[in-house]
Amino acid sequence: MSAHRPARPATALVGLLLAALLAGSQEPPAPAPGPIRTFFTARSAKPDDDLSEEARKEFEDDDGRPLKAVALDLKGDGGEFKFFLSSVPSRSNGLQWLVLDESTGKTCGLVVGSIIFVERENDDGFPRLETFWRQGGEMAVVFNYAYSRGRYARVESRSLTVSEINDYFRTKPPIDLDKELVEIKAEHDPVLPPRR
Repeated sequence: MSAHRPARPATALVGLLLAALLAGSQEPPAPAPGPIRTFFTARSAKPDDDLSEEARKEFEDDDGRPLKAVALDLKGDGGEFKFFLSSVPSRSNGLQWLVLDESTGKTCGLVVGSIIFVERENDDGFPRLETFWRQGGEMAVVFNYAYSRGRYARVESRSLTVSEINDYFRTKPPIDLDKELVEIKAEHDPVLPPRR
C-alpha cells in the first residue's frame, strides 16, 4: 500500500517559476502611440501624375492609371514631400502611398494605410508615421514606420479587433475629416476617454 505524499516545496517552486515564465512569454503590449502632429486620408489627395515611370515600379502593384498625391512639409523645414496614392491596393488590401522627396526627386519608401498619422517624434528629422486601415468588417491593421538610411520602413504591425479599434481611436486626437493636414495642438494629444 502506498501512502499519498505531499508535494515537495521544491516541486511547488518549480511549478510557480514555470507559470511565471509562460505568462512572461506572451507578446509585450504595443508601445504607446506618439503625439500626433497631423493626419491625412485619400480625401486630401489631388490629381498629380508627376511621378516617373521608374519610381512607379516601387508600388507593390500598379496599373498605370493616373495618380493622386498629398503634398506635405514632412520635416517642418519648408521642403515639400509628396505621398503618391496608387489606384491599386497593396497585396494586403490597404491603400499604398509612395513617399517622394520633391527637392531631390528620390523616393523615400512605401507606406500602406487609409489614415496616415504624422507623429511629432522623429528619426533624423523625419517624423515617424503610423497608418490605420480596415481589413474586413471585424479587423483593422496598424503599421508603424520609421525613417532610416534614406527610406521609411515598417518597424511594427498589429491587428485590432472591433473593441481594440475603439480603444485605439481614444488615444488619438479627434478625427475631423475637414481638418486633415491641419497642425494638431500638442495639448490635444493624447485624448483621454470622455467622462461619464
